[in-house]
Amino acid sequence: MIEIRGVHKSFGSLAVLRDVSLSVPAGSVTVILGPSGSGKSTLLRCINHLEKVDRGTVRVDGELIGYRQDGDKLHELPERLVLKQRAGIGFVFQTFNLFPHMTALENVNEARGPRDALQLLDRVGLAGKAHAYPRQLSGGQQQRVAIARALALDPKLVLFDEPTSALDPELVGEVLDVMRDLARAGTTMVVVTHEIGFAREVADTVVFLDGGRIVEQGPPAEVLDNPQHERTRAFLSKVLV
Repeated sequence: MIEIRGVHKSFGSLAVLRDVSLSVPAGSVTVILGPSGSGKSTLLRCINHLEKVDRGTVRVDGELIGYRQDGDKLHELPERLVLKQRAGIGFVFQTFNLFPHMTALENVNEARGPRDALQLLDRVGLAGKAHAYPRQLSGGQQQRVAIARALALDPKLVLFDEPTSALDPELVGEVLDVMRDLARAGTTMVVVTHEIGFAREVADTVVFLDGGRIVEQGPPAEVLDNPQHERTRAFLSKVLV
């Protein structure tokens, strides 16, 4: 589903991604772990061209994202074509980004996708909150509305950028439950998170990123329980306390 090859990304003199290559099979769940500043969110944003890569390529379902290829040269696509590509890639952010003047139902409808908004709210357990405004919802409920909105366009895959980091601890579980249901349904997902229990239970592949490079990747049982790299072991020793 996703093929990332040799991706580099810098902001000024700061190199954020360094020669990152990663394959994500269709129907799989990939969890990306790493310390703050390791490039996790930037990598997600490169997948749907919210950030332009400096070198390398990103393909989703065989389609080159953000560019067209002419021989050995890449030419950036017009914004309207990039927006069309993004429509097939759901994105759930740390902050919920809901329109405060719209109800939950209207927020999901705003995506103008082929999926029925009320059915999507029911899928995330919020059919009874369809006419509530964001201020009337808990953080966990708002994030579930955001997930329903991401699904409205019937995307090929869904990217999650630390979807529980802004939530109170008691609200994290309800969002992770929705994500577990999506995984069981075969949704292709790439998830940046520090929820190690979720990674252990749901992920097919765990990727540890540090300093803009993939240090280690593999099945959860290998990366989380028997990491081979000292940097991975040091990181896990802190987050597993």
